[in-house]
Amino acid sequence: MRHCITAIGLALLLANAPAQANVLVTDLSKDQISIRGDFTGETLLLFGAIDPTPHGPVDGVVVVLRGPGETVTLRKKRKTLGIWINQKAYRMGPLPGFLATVSSAPLAALAPLEERRQLNIGAEQLDAALISGAAGRAEKQAAMQAFVRLKRADALFAEDPQAVEIIDERLFRAEIKLPAGMPVGRYITEFFAFKNGSIVGYRTGELPVDIVGAGHILGEAAHKQSLLYGLSGVALAVFMGWGVAAIFRRR
Repeated sequence: MRHCITAIGLALLLANAPAQANVLVTDLSKDQISIRGDFTGETLLLFGAIDPTPHGPVDGVVVVLRGPGETVTLRKKRKTLGIWINQKAYRMGPLPGFLATVSSAPLAALAPLEERRQLNIGAEQLDAALISGAAGRAEKQAAMQAFVRLKRADALFAEDPQAVEIIDERLFRAEIKLPAGMPVGRYITEFFAFKNGSIVGYRTGELPVDIVGAGHILGEAAHKQSLLYGLSGVALAVFMGWGVAAIFRRR
């Protein structure tokens, strides 16, 4: 829902810009990411071209890679008599399971806070209203900050204000590291170009991330055909037990 609202707001912003507002052409080094059993992460290259004709050289480019939404339960812990005990629980989501925001300059130098909020750029702009179980705004913000900290600790949230390289004011490139623990699903790519604090270019696309191989087959069976998967597991265990017993009887 938040992404749809952002798209509507972005359309309005571009509608108020000159007719030739979109100055970006973009692409990715891969059109999909396949995760196998030996996947240890990789680096995704995002690149494109900038047309400086309508507005002159842009001030900077921001690239966002947003993972599939997820709903999580965050539990607050308190140490009592030397033991950590679960306290209040917060239901959060849907929030991105992965979020990388890279730019050619600090975000605050490219666009004012209100515009970044409308465009949903940066982890700080995640909607705290998506949290249930919190008493007020301050508590929701504290819960959201804890969620972001945990994601950053797992390398699933990242920001780098110097990761986008602009070459001769016409080309740009950026690299985003994809960790081994990245969630599977449909990722959204977003490219923003800014001039004088306003957006003058925008492109978006999709990047599917899937598990392939035997693990994928077992995972699909476990989720979509749980009864058959369970019966198969029991049958396999019985067969293996019978086989082991038969081997020992022969000895």
